[in-house]
Amino acid sequence: MFPGWVLLAVSGSDAERFLHAQLTSDVRALDNGRSQVTALLDASGRLRSYGYLLRRGQSFLFLLPDCVAGATQAALEASIIAGDVTVEGVAVPEMRLALGPRALVALPEQPAETVFPLEIYAHRGFVTWGEAQLDLPPLPPELLEALRVLSGLPAWGVDVSDGQLVSETALLRSAVSFSKGCYLGQETVAKVSSHRGAAHAATLLRVQSEPSRPRQLVGCQLEAEGRKAGPVLATARWDGELFLEVSLHRDLRVRGRRLELAVEGEPAFAARVEDLPYLEVRRPEEHAAELWREGVACFAADDEDGAIALLEGAIAVCPSFADAYESLGVIHGRRGDLERAIDLMHGLLEVDPGSVMAHSNLSQYYGRLERIEEAEDEKRLAAVAGMRQQRRDRESDQEAQAGREAEQADDHRREEMLRRVLEVDPDDAFANFGLGELLLARERSDEAIAHLERALDSDPQHPAAYLALGRALAAQGRRDRAAAVWAHGVGVAASRGDVAVANTLQSLLGG
Repeated sequence: MFPGWVLLAVSGSDAERFLHAQLTSDVRALDNGRSQVTALLDASGRLRSYGYLLRRGQSFLFLLPDCVAGATQAALEASIIAGDVTVEGVAVPEMRLALGPRALVALPEQPAETVFPLEIYAHRGFVTWGEAQLDLPPLPPELLEALRVLSGLPAWGVDVSDGQLVSETALLRSAVSFSKGCYLGQETVAKVSSHRGAAHAATLLRVQSEPSRPRQLVGCQLEAEGRKAGPVLATARWDGELFLEVSLHRDLRVRGRRLELAVEGEPAFAARVEDLPYLEVRRPEEHAAELWREGVACFAADDEDGAIALLEGAIAVCPSFADAYESLGVIHGRRGDLERAIDLMHGLLEVDPGSVMAHSNLSQYYGRLERIEEAEDEKRLAAVAGMRQQRRDRESDQEAQAGREAEQADDHRREEMLRRVLEVDPDDAFANFGLGELLLARERSDEAIAHLERALDSDPQHPAAYLALGRALAAQGRRDRAAAVWAHGVGVAASRGDVAVANTLQSLLGG
């Protein structure tokens, strides 16, 4: 089941324009039949609500927590100044949630008007309120709660609340577009993000020495390095480890950083900072490849039914994943289900028109059905496809070589420009840093170190220069000196709000 969520319908010829100006996500870029995470803010960038927006042609469905539905509808209606826009609640039977590859296989069987496709809890799936049966195992509530916390989906009244800055929540990453243009509250969001980020923001801590009463930590204020680190918002267990969601101070939000934490009434414990979300929806190609590998392993173990289920899941997850069509077709061909095997080979040709194997297999399957003319046609097409593939491979090699030569020429031009700048001003931080990076890439670490140290002498607040200098020192085997440079760079990057460089530096330190 999927309790606690309701639907609003937004329709009318001006619905897209209206929602694009009101919500934080890029509504205009939303494809038909797809959904996206979005949020509604007030003019000061504070949350009014959040949820999932689904496009259905010119109309939209907004799936959101029931506790904010009434206020959201009222706020949207109050913002309709002119134009053809209608906002209304949608009464549906009890909603159910289906997640994972098996759910995606079942999705085409559901009536389109009773499904809401979405990515939630780090999985793809759909919400349905129809009468069609779903032959899927139930999802344990404790699993969903762990996935909710680790995927960064807020729970209203738990880790987000009315009037909270969206910059303090995981929604900043999942629901906010920084390229769409104006929307309500954008100015505040942009100002906070371009400065140093929110003073406190939702972050995960992976606990290394577990406290005695972890569940009682929720709501408690943590201290680290002699300062208030932030309150615990939620806890979750995953793969036997304890995670805390904490509204963490920005100077401590460095991925991999080890913190010694204290809380009143509890012994001190240690944790490492992790990104939120910790779990994300995998790229379709990556997920399909994993399912395909598992399917091939099942097939090798003579578990054809298990292999078929996994390979069908791979196609449902990524309909363009060619290897799954080929492997699934081979299994059906082996079973004697030649018509199904032929359908799969035609599916393979749709996603990979140059597939030699598709034509070769079709020739074999048609031959077994004594459809000789079609078998001969496919045999000829396989030969033509093979020759075309050889030509593409040669052209690809030639293009790669040309690209390498162009890159080398660009590097030499850049080096000349930087050296000219240094002839005028030998202490120029930008030119020394740029030349140091070039020399490091060419494995000339001695020269790189000299330029990078000079860049830091001129600008000690240059986080990327600490990163490059440490790498140059490490290339010479001077690991202790490199670690000291990186450690200092973590503090510089964190103080400047350069989270990406701070995270990279911390990872090099073994965090």
